Amino acid sequence: MIIVLAYIVVLCGLLYGYNLGVIAGAYEAVKAEFGFSAYWGGLLVASLSVGGLIGAYLSAYLSDRFGRRSTLIIAALFIIIGSGMSGVVEDLYQLTLARSLIGVGIGLSSMAGPQYVSEIAPNKVRGRLLATFQFMISFGILIGYLSNLVTLDFGYNAEIINRWQFVFLLSAVPAVFLLFGIWSAPESPRWLVMANRAAEAETVFEKVEPNRSGEWIKGNVKRIEQDLSKVTDPKGGWLDLVNPKNRPITSFCVFIFLFQQLSGINAVVYYAPELFGDLGFSAEASRLSATVGLGIVFTLAAAASLFLIDRVGRRPLLVYGLPVCALSQFMIVGSFFLGDGAGTALSVTGLCLYVISFSLSVGPLPWVYISEVFPNYLRAKGMVVAVTVNWVFTFLVVFGFPRVNEVFSITEIFLFFATCCCIGTVYTIRRAPETKGVSLEDIYTLFHEGAGETAEKPAAGE
Repeated sequence: MIIVLAYIVVLCGLLYGYNLGVIAGAYEAVKAEFGFSAYWGGLLVASLSVGGLIGAYLSAYLSDRFGRRSTLIIAALFIIIGSGMSGVVEDLYQLTLARSLIGVGIGLSSMAGPQYVSEIAPNKVRGRLLATFQFMISFGILIGYLSNLVTLDFGYNAEIINRWQFVFLLSAVPAVFLLFGIWSAPESPRWLVMANRAAEAETVFEKVEPNRSGEWIKGNVKRIEQDLSKVTDPKGGWLDLVNPKNRPITSFCVFIFLFQQLSGINAVVYYAPELFGDLGFSAEASRLSATVGLGIVFTLAAAASLFLIDRVGRRPLLVYGLPVCALSQFMIVGSFFLGDGAGTALSVTGLCLYVISFSLSVGPLPWVYISEVFPNYLRAKGMVVAVTVNWVFTFLVVFGFPRVNEVFSITEIFLFFATCCCIGTVYTIRRAPETKGVSLEDIYTLFHEGAGETAEKPAAGE
């Protein structure tokens, strides 16, 4: 059963990452095809974020009304339809619409996937499975970069569709696998309890943790029921997110996603080839090759986080990762004062150090935290509010970066991102709790006992 959960989270993350990364390499080819302005270029790239925001809000309703599993099925269908459209579009408007539909599917899956896994996975592997989502985003970005480089190097020249249409169309493949995989997977046991289907929830727990006793399983379901009985509205309302008890949780999740985005990751991911052009890589092939190299570093660092997140813990990785992000960006800024040679080497080192520190800390941990810290009855809506920050700032960065880059120098832009990382460091030191090994029903108390504390309380029956 753990293999099934890993399979689902792998595909959700892969789809997210691939569609982020593929536009970076395809951007110049699409621009050559349609000859658009910086405004339209930003809108095309940001269309994924607009769709993602819509999908995130749809997820709050769909996952609570029909279940996490059904929401993932709908997400896969959106991605398949949008990817299919990408392979046959004839103008920029159709491509923007197709990318928006893919974005809706990504928004749905990026919400429902981690939510589903957090609610069904055993405590001891929950963090690792949730971190796999970010790892696969990184791996998907790498695959997106590679797809552009490979089709360029092999001189892709099909008569039916263009090279950029082909790489967009490829995202339908993992979406089809996700559709078939989730079709046979069980529903989240915590959602089943919310839907008054406790007997089915017990059956799911038996599959997920077959070594547990019947007494433990019944006790676990009973504990979830007791947790839900403490609230007047088991479905939860939006205003519940800002009541005095839940406000610390909501604000924490919003701010860690805010600092994730203000660390500058999307400027690096979406416009990596252009950034390498600013750093002295002139030929398209060399820029794409350097971008692929960056994607490999990104992926390897994200893989390392899978082994650290349930051993070192969430809080240390977050607290120490942000200042390293800031340091790496100061290195990039400094490289522009050294000129070619030493400057290029320092800037590439800074970029690699940045993606390593990001992948170990502020990259995966917001996704882990938002999937863990909200109470069961508010998890869907709470995740939407937090992820909204992610999608809104993704949109602002990718839409505004081409125009901002015309007004401000690259050094000024990275100075801004470095400053945000410094502010984020102070915030996380004060507010980030440790949730390693804590059951979902016990994590809630961490925000009322004090940040940085760990409530190592066993699940029912342990």
